[in-house]
Amino acid sequence: MQSPQVCFPKFPVDQIANRILFLRQITRIDQHLFMSALLGKALLSVEEQNLVEQIYQGLHRGWIKVVE
Repeated sequence: MQSPQVCFPKFPVDQIANRILFLRQITRIDQHLFMSALLGKALLSVEEQNLVEQIYQGLHRGWIKVVE
């Protein structure tokens, strides 16, 4: 028996990233939405690349918390 697949709605990369940066936390759902939005694009704009870098740095430096 296959496990059910969860379909996440499509949101723009900047909308998800700005939410994460504003709340200074990322949930598992945020992570899935963010990755889905990123992987669904052929190319990222410079703005989107900057947002990804800000989230990476925030996680690395402890400015963004991972919550469940």
